[in-house]
Amino acid sequence: MSRRSFDGLISRRQRGKLSTGARIAGGMYSHFGLTALLEELGADPKDTPIVIYNRYANWDYVADSMCKDQRMTLDGVNNYVATAWFPATVQGYLTIVNGNKGEAITIASKDRGLRAAAADSLFKRDASGARRGVVLVGTFEAIPAKIGPISVDRALSCAFGAFSLVTAESTEEQIETALDAHQELYSHVAI
Repeated sequence: MSRRSFDGLISRRQRGKLSTGARIAGGMYSHFGLTALLEELGADPKDTPIVIYNRYANWDYVADSMCKDQRMTLDGVNNYVATAWFPATVQGYLTIVNGNKGEAITIASKDRGLRAAAADSLFKRDASGARRGVVLVGTFEAIPAKIGPISVDRALSCAFGAFSLVTAESTEEQIETALDAHQELYSHVAI
């Protein structure tokens, strides 16, 4: 898919207001028809838990606003930049734009057990405690090569993202395999 086609999945008005990670997440959600996939799995897209994994907190979005002069930096940090400078921006964007009222969290960790526990904790449970439904799991990052005038140590500018639909029937091994695939995306980041 060309970048132009991909960018067309997010309204032109919104594109400049969103971090790269949020644009990737929103574009992928639309392109892959996740609402329809959730419905096919018997989940309510308006009440599906979401867990987003990221570690770099949308630095790409604020990097251009940072400079050596603190006054110029503060002038460059408008309301969009200030609110995008948080790890939970992707998760917040997905819940708002899709009208999702389900639980949603963001985890900034590479710890496999913590990431698996976060996904498991969001499942709805029946009276016996058995998992029910689907959890939407995503990993989205955009890492700049520079933040203002400062080079990020050995970093190459890059962006990536992935979604996985984890069902109540998914085994622990399948969940860990999906989470490991998300973690593998970081192997291309040289920081």
